[in-house]
Amino acid sequence: MAIQTGTKGEFGKNQDSDKVLRFTLGERISHWVHAISFFLLLFTGVGILSLVFRPALAVVGGVEAARILHRINAVVFVVVVGAMFFIGDAKYHWEWLKLVFRLTKADWQHIRAFPKEFFGGHGDYPAQDKFNGGEKINSLLTVFGSIFITLSGVVMWFASSFPPALVRWAYPVHDLSMFLMTAAVIGHMYLGLLHPDSRTALPGMLHGYVSSKFAKKHHEAWYERVKKGME
Repeated sequence: MAIQTGTKGEFGKNQDSDKVLRFTLGERISHWVHAISFFLLLFTGVGILSLVFRPALAVVGGVEAARILHRINAVVFVVVVGAMFFIGDAKYHWEWLKLVFRLTKADWQHIRAFPKEFFGGHGDYPAQDKFNGGEKINSLLTVFGSIFITLSGVVMWFASSFPPALVRWAYPVHDLSMFLMTAAVIGHMYLGLLHPDSRTALPGMLHGYVSSKFAKKHHEAWYERVKKGME
């Protein structure tokens, strides 16, 4: 981690004020590969599932082409993101996974105050870590949603290798997991793109840096460690 003041950041952009490196290149690659492959899976999957949306699949060559594209993106969704836990910035991926499974008292206080913050206010909660309580819940939905989608997808893809009863269960599990993740993504996009307070976090996923002001306001416990050179 690093704090930069009036120096050049990643890609040579001048930093006009204090900036804190929140996400490394490897973390950002994982995020965007996951996001892009998820939306392609959602688009092709909804078109395959629903006759109402099927005409939209003409942009990828029809339903059969969509089935192939869906499977290709499924492999990308699992393999590329999974590989980032072992190559590149693997350290930060494992730290993220460890953090999101450790919900502290401060996290629970953030979660209780989150509805107020979601609708434009600022909840009363203690200093948060690199990922606050709300982000941890979103991450857990992503982790478990991805696991259930992947396992059920494998069963559906290789249906002849599994008991018929398991195959029948795989379809609703697959669909419900995707609906849950889609709801989480909609909330995530609202906070990242439209919310007047939290949308200032978006630069962190574009070029890695967020303002020190944002870091201190939303992730003060982590920000203080960064200042002290503990990360």
